[in-house]
Amino acid sequence: MKVKKEHFSLYLEPDMIEWLKKEADKDGEIKTSGIVRNLIRRAMKAKVPRKFSTESNNDPFANPTINGRLIPDDLKEYSQLILEWWPIRHKNKATCSTSVAERIFKKLRTFTPKDRKIALEKAIAGGWRDIYEIKQSNIAEEPKNNHPQHRIFTAKDGFID
Repeated sequence: MKVKKEHFSLYLEPDMIEWLKKEADKDGEIKTSGIVRNLIRRAMKAKVPRKFSTESNNDPFANPTINGRLIPDDLKEYSQLILEWWPIRHKNKATCSTSVAERIFKKLRTFTPKDRKIALEKAIAGGWRDIYEIKQSNIAEEPKNNHPQHRIFTAKDGFID
């Protein structure tokens, strides 16, 4: 099968010609047309979409929606939150597989029950790709203001704290 080739003219500035000569030395090409063809081929290969393996089709966690039966029994209490968060994770192009799900379940088990719920809720609200541990604030609560002008004075009761 013969491929029809087209001819076109290309006008280059002197600095571009110098650059092409350097590229010719690298590629081992003699003609400018060969160098330009190689550059175009490299650019085309760079834009080829990545092919995914077919193994993930058998993985139940590879889908945007997962079945509640896939969640371990000890995390069933949070299954509604996990089922709500998984499509967000999938939409953000995070890796969705059984091994990743097991890692997430393992991480959730290290949290306290209260922190599990908060972490999942924050992941849903923030559109996060992963679950993060809830950090406790190191800043102490604001001290109570005991300044005399802060108190309220009433005629009946006097100062009210």
